[in-house]
This record gives sequence, C-alpha cells and structure tokens, in this order.
Amino acid sequence: MKVLIISGGHLGDVEYIKKNSLDWDFVICADGGARHLEKLGIIPDLLVGDFDSIPTQLLQKYKNMGIAIKTYPKEKDWTDTHIAVDIAIEKGAKCVYIIGALGSRWDHSFANIMLLYRLESRGIKAKILHSHNTIMMSNDILEIEGHVGQIVSLIPFSQDVLVEYTQGLAYPLYNGTLTLDFPLGISNILEEEKAVVKIKKGWLIGVLTKD
Repeated sequence: MKVLIISGGHLGDVEYIKKNSLDWDFVICADGGARHLEKLGIIPDLLVGDFDSIPTQLLQKYKNMGIAIKTYPKEKDWTDTHIAVDIAIEKGAKCVYIIGALGSRWDHSFANIMLLYRLESRGIKAKILHSHNTIMMSNDILEIEGHVGQIVSLIPFSQDVLVEYTQGLAYPLYNGTLTLDFPLGISNILEEEKAVVKIKKGWLIGVLTKD
C-alpha cells in the first residue's frame, strides 16, 4: 500500500509536487495540510489532528463531503503528522511520501525528518517531497534520483555512519565515515541520473536539493 501524507508546512512548487507524486492507495491529511488540498487537486481519505490550524469552515466543508475525520486533543504527545504516520503504519503501508513537511518551524521540520526514521526502521520506504528539498533516509542503500548536476547532500543521522561506497556522485566515498561533527557530505553533485549510496553502519539522510 502506498500512502500519501499531507502536512501543514510549505509545498514549494505545486506543479513539481504533482509531477513527482505517485498513484496513492490512501491519502491522509494532517490538520493544516487541508489548506493545500484544493491546490493539489486531492480529496483525502482521512483528516486527522487537533484542528487548531484549519479554518472551521474548511473543516466543515470536508465533513459535508463525507470525508472521514479523526479528532485528537490539542494537548498530546504526538504531532498531527506523527499521528498520520502511525495510521499509515497500522494500515500496512509499504511506501509513504510526506508533503508539506518542511516550513518556517524548524522544530517541526526536523521532527518530520525523524518520522522518516520511524518509517524506515519498520521497513517502510519513506520520503519527504518538496520542490527544493527531497529527503530520504536509510541504514542500507540510498537511491537518489534527479538531474545530472543537481546537488546531493549526505548527512549522518547517527554517530559515525560508515559508507561502503557511492556511485554516480562527483565526489565519491569508499569505506569512509561521516560523523556528526564534520559535515563532509554537504553539496555533492549528481554525475548520473541516479546515485547509489551503500551504507555499512548507521543511519544516513540523503537530500536532493536545488537553490
């Protein structure tokens, strides 16, 4: 099952998001992500959250459409996106994309990157999709697809990430270690349309980015 989660952050270029999205089996909208739905041309299967970030009339609109809605208290231990991720896990998702995961709240942006680990550590392929930053994570193999010349950064998410090899990058790494105190993996360049990073130890974040 492929699940799309729409969060309340920035989308970037909407046309890019549409072009790079998949055909989804299930769409979950987390609270303020509802304001993106019309622009994206998406009708969700489920709306979740405490609904402190969505206008009352917009929420009522989706209620009138018969969209399933799960309401949670404002004081809780989970972000709305975290709730959506856990629902995707419960539904047996094999692939999860999150859009609207990045924004002006850096703490929320980083928390959403943490949710990639929550998914990947359970064997679920996951990606944050934004027109300027596509983010993924792995402790095995990262496959990063883009255009030749596009910038790729490799950022450790755990202490001392050992990279066995890279393919398709201008600055290769063989049996090298990426550490938390030395951002060695920033601003590499795609030499092919797909780069491969084989990880021997640790968790690594891959970011396909453009200015």
